[in-house]
Order: sequence, then structure tokens, then C-alpha cells
Amino acid sequence: MNGTTKNEAFHQRLTLLIGTEEPFRWAKRMGIPGATFARIWNNYDIPKHEHLCRIAQRCDVSLDWLLMGNGEKASLKEKCISLPLLGLANCGIAQGWFNETELQDRIILPSFMAEENAFAVRCRGRSMVPAGIEDGNVCLIYPNRPVEAGKPTLIRTKSYIKGREVSLATIKVFDSEDKDAVMLSGWLDPDETGYQSLFTEKRLKNCITMIAPVGNVLPVEMPENTVTSASGLSKELLTKCLDTLRPLYQQTESSKFAEAILFLYDKIQKNEQPDMKILQKLMEIIGGKG
Repeated sequence: MNGTTKNEAFHQRLTLLIGTEEPFRWAKRMGIPGATFARIWNNYDIPKHEHLCRIAQRCDVSLDWLLMGNGEKASLKEKCISLPLLGLANCGIAQGWFNETELQDRIILPSFMAEENAFAVRCRGRSMVPAGIEDGNVCLIYPNRPVEAGKPTLIRTKSYIKGREVSLATIKVFDSEDKDAVMLSGWLDPDETGYQSLFTEKRLKNCITMIAPVGNVLPVEMPENTVTSASGLSKELLTKCLDTLRPLYQQTESSKFAEAILFLYDKIQKNEQPDMKILQKLMEIIGGKG
């Protein structure tokens, strides 16, 4: 392969593998030098054999599919997408708002759960437990969707620490807004009886840089001191869940199918094999009865 053949079809397959990741960051992760990837990416060139093999191996696709588009690429790659995992988003009142910065982590998800500009955040604190968000969970954030009153929402604000602008984020229930501020609510930590009292707070709009709804809450727990370790859903287990529910995918709306995937994933994690009660509950979720 001389590396000079312009090929739009190959470029499209490469784009599919890169997904939502920044292309040059993806290339670095693949072990392809920046200058080499610039030629490949900008000129729609086909890489030399060494880099083709590296891409195929690390992305789990066949060389025949990558180079020629023949056959099927790995089914997992068709069904899954990788999103950036940001941290941390505060779900507590005592700790203040966490500094939200991009980590090295990414999270593997079914592709139908991802949208343009979507990202994930790791949550800390217990103020959103009554809303179904546990300490350590990962929430998917969808900036392109409108927020809804009474629903969990990520609010990102700008602040200055030691003269440097930083992005702070929290997840609270979005209650209402006026022209100057938004009203948020959450719950205090449980008392000795386990009861959590409601609290409210106001945030001025001139400090807010993003208000975006929380989509799915993933049953993923990560240690508090973990920053750069591998995280997210197991590819093997996710594939098992997708295969189990594959016959229902075409006839089920995405939100319900995503909920069923996450429910099944959590149960298989705990029980290894789904039993009839689990499958019955999945049918209730998909059928709208659960």
C-alpha cells in the first residue's frame, strides 16, 4: 500500500471507528504519529499496511472490512459507542460544587444511547438518591435536549480559583427559572432514621454556562480515588445484553430499550444469568407496564 490513494469510502469507515472522539486524540491512542494521521485524515489517504493492521487489531475489525468494506465489521462496534467521562459532578450539599475536568476515562455504551455532544459524568454525594442517582453512579448528559421541571439536570457554572477560570458542575432537580436565575432542589444527607430533607438553591444565569438534562443513569460504581483507571460497561457483558434483547430492538422505542439494557446488565452482574423473573420484568419495561 503506497499511502497515496484517495478513498472516501475508507475515510467514512475510519470516521465510524473514531465515533465522537477527537480524531487526533484517537490516532494517538492508536499509536499513529500526528503528521502521518494528518495526511491520512486530511487527504483521505489509505494508511500503510502497518497502520492498517494496528487499527484493525485495536478496533476489533477485520482488515477486509477496514480496507475494502467487505463483509461485516465486529458486531460490537456497530452497536456501541465511546463517550468521554467527565468528573466530577456534585450530588451533595456539604462538598460544594466539584471541578469538572475531562478525565482519561471513556465509557462504552449502546450507540442508540448516544447523541451529538453527549457526555457522561461521575457523580458524588447523596443529595439525588431520592431521584434515583446514587453516589458513584455515572449519568449521561444530553446538552441538545430541553430541560424539564422536576427532572434531574446538570448545571455547569464558571468560577475563578486563584485567578484561573474553572468549570464547576452539579446535578440537581431543575424546578423553575426566571430571566435572572434558576431554582434547583436536592436532598440533604439522611438523618438517623434515613429520612432526607429537601433543600432548594438559586443560581444566577450570568454564571451558568450549561443546563442539560440527565438521561440514563448507569449502574456503574467507581472507587472515590479512581481517576484514570478503566471504567464503564464491560464490552463482553454489554454484548451479552444486546444479544439477549436483539429481537426486541426494532419494535421498541430507544428510551425503553436503553432502560431494559441497563436493567439486564445490572442483573447479570449480580446473578450471572437472567432468570424468568428478570425477563418478565424486562417485558414490563418494554411494554410500558413497569
